[in-house]
Amino acid sequence: MFSGILFGAEHKPLNIAETDIFQRVINFVIFVALMWYLVADKIKATLKHRSQTISDKLSQTQAKLQESRHKKEKAQQRLKDTNKQVAETLKIAKQEAAMAAQRIEEKTKEQVASMIKANEEAMEFQERLFQKQIVNEILNESFNSPTLKIDSKDYVSILEKKVA
Repeated sequence: MFSGILFGAEHKPLNIAETDIFQRVINFVIFVALMWYLVADKIKATLKHRSQTISDKLSQTQAKLQESRHKKEKAQQRLKDTNKQVAETLKIAKQEAAMAAQRIEEKTKEQVASMIKANEEAMEFQERLFQKQIVNEILNESFNSPTLKIDSKDYVSILEKKVA
């Protein structure tokens, strides 16, 4: 039933002269022109505003990108500077450690030399003391011995031999 209304129950050939297509097209053009006249400025403003908003967001994003790049470059420069400082500090620390080791070695050598000298002096002192004791013993035996009688010239010559 509806198919007859929509498609026409009769199957006559369509004559363009009998249709109102021309009037409909003119009405449509007038409608579009009227709508353009009434709504075009608002649409243009809306599109321009949207375009400006997108442009502003793009500018903000680019500014943030530039700022991020700048911060990255600063951070990389600080990293390089820090690495240089670490290398310098390490170099200085190694030099100071080497100098400290050298000073300790020199002081140790001085202390060893001082100890050796003190030991030699103590040995010389002990040797002289031992020699004096031996001379005293010999003299005491000589003076106290009844069998051995030596005069003073002989004592002096004996002492000179012992001391030399």
